[in-house]
Amino acid sequence: MRQLAGRARQLAAEGTLRPVLEELDGRGPYERGIAAVAAAVGRDADWVAARLADPDDFVRGQALRVAGRLGVPDAAYEAALDDAPAAVRHQLVRAMVRDGRTALAERMVDAVRDTWGDAEAVRLLPICGHETVARLLPALFHAVHSWKALGARHPALVLDAAEGELAALPEALRDGWWQRNAHAVASALDAEPLRVLGLLGRYAPTALPLALRGRLGALAAADPAGVVRLLLGPGGYAIRRSGALRRSVLCRLARNAPQQVVVELGRAMGQYTRDVARLAMALPPAERGPFWGSSPGKPKTRTEMILKP
Repeated sequence: MRQLAGRARQLAAEGTLRPVLEELDGRGPYERGIAAVAAAVGRDADWVAARLADPDDFVRGQALRVAGRLGVPDAAYEAALDDAPAAVRHQLVRAMVRDGRTALAERMVDAVRDTWGDAEAVRLLPICGHETVARLLPALFHAVHSWKALGARHPALVLDAAEGELAALPEALRDGWWQRNAHAVASALDAEPLRVLGLLGRYAPTALPLALRGRLGALAAADPAGVVRLLLGPGGYAIRRSGALRRSVLCRLARNAPQQVVVELGRAMGQYTRDVARLAMALPPAERGPFWGSSPGKPKTRTEMILKP
């Protein structure tokens, strides 16, 4: 590979790389693979652009890997997408998203939706601009299967769409929505923890979805008092029983939430002695007496406080 790279650079400097690439391209898969590597090293953008949808996996993969670095124009992607099979089309779209081709995505997203459907159009949304995502996401929400990139780039719009769907649903159908779409809300949590907390407070599921169960600590870091209010609200019982109240979450709540709401939480959790004990042990010593004085089910000893189920 070192010899190939050195020779490709030499031929490119001499201006004779293209004839070698064309000769190799007319041979078998092995030679065409060598040509793909040589074109990448020799920075022949035109040769690479013509092979973005090549039927050979290796040649196509090499072309897509270096196209952004070589400045392959958007028009080459449009031409490649025109009649590409589904698997190749998905690779092309992933490369567009990776290279951040926003102008191309915005120009093509409506045509892709009309031609190949909602599931194909949503692949382009993470690199579309704010206005385009705001226009299309409410209608395409149902078709999104991977929320990570979209939530990282457009968290507010993801939560806007989620809130719109939840507000339109009767209460009896919200649990099903949360089970299907909790990943959408979780994808925006790092950027918008207070809004996520507000959604959980207004449209609380009866059981905290798995995608959010491990993120209660992030919500507690953003608004400990708000998390306590959530735990004391209509959906709080299910959250407390879900296993989401890990020791680290309880410690954060005890140390950062106002004492009065911590006392209220201890009263609500009074029958779950282990969690009450952890909450109490995280309090400053001076605050433990008032806490136990207002919480039912006080253990008799430190051992009971830690070990009693």
